[in-house]
Amino acid sequence: MRGLLTGRGSVRVVNRTSAEDRLSVVAVAVVRQRAGETPHTDAAFGLDIGAEESVELDEIPPGIEGPEAIEVLLRLRIGDQGTVDAYATAVRSTADPAARFEVGVRRHDGEIGDGEDAVSGFAEFAVYGLPSG
Repeated sequence: MRGLLTGRGSVRVVNRTSAEDRLSVVAVAVVRQRAGETPHTDAAFGLDIGAEESVELDEIPPGIEGPEAIEVLLRLRIGDQGTVDAYATAVRSTADPAARFEVGVRRHDGEIGDGEDAVSGFAEFAVYGLPSG
């Protein structure tokens, strides 16, 4: 049964910056929301997700139903300028009953898109969350 549920509620954390940006994701906290249930939380520390890298965080144990939404806190290390926390959310796509998500950080070209927010203190970067199904 567990094999059938693998991937439900998974969150792919992506660093879409370049090596010159010297940005890495060093920690992630994920809250998975389901109607009528207590939110499920996971965290990963000691990460070093560098430019153009990603990791997949599966829900453990996997839920029977995928979450309706997620909230994610990313801790970013930006060169020798220090660390900053960035917050992203995403709502499940009706096209993906497994409810997989992608959250990440990218350098933006001056325009912040829907579902994105500028990183506090580092306006050249944006965080985002989206369903990936």
